[in-house]
Amino acid sequence: MSNETNTPQVVAFWQKFIAENNLPANLSYSAWSFGNDSQMADDLLALVLANKKHATSSYYDLYVVSGEALPQEDQYNVLLDGAGVAKAIIKNRFVEFLPFSQVTKAHAYLEGEGNQTLEYWRNVHRPFFMEEANQFGLNFAESSLVVVEIFDLVYVAA
Repeated sequence: MSNETNTPQVVAFWQKFIAENNLPANLSYSAWSFGNDSQMADDLLALVLANKKHATSSYYDLYVVSGEALPQEDQYNVLLDGAGVAKAIIKNRFVEFLPFSQVTKAHAYLEGEGNQTLEYWRNVHRPFFMEEANQFGLNFAESSLVVVEIFDLVYVAA
């Protein structure tokens, strides 16, 4: 997950969601896009909007080295497209920290990518996490922790 931002468009999108759902004005959120490039952000967002992607995962150690807060249950997230435009809001239903080797078939299915198998998930995420680790001088291994999130789509841009 990348590109955390709070542009005027993101803030307006969030405020519209808050107003339409009678939620507290001081409710917090994070704004980000999936992946590490604009095409991946658009592709994974499309899966969420198609109601196929209900989960995501990230490399735990990146939160540690960046000082970024770890995802939490009941957290709202504004999803951005590859251009940084707010398109949807999700709410985390479940967050867990697992070794890469212990991510389940059920989670891989909920991620909604490829053929939704654990084998596909591992074949795509292993090199992705390794590349992220290398950028920060870290070593990714099968025992490395992964942040596993399951979420609900709660709002979509009109």
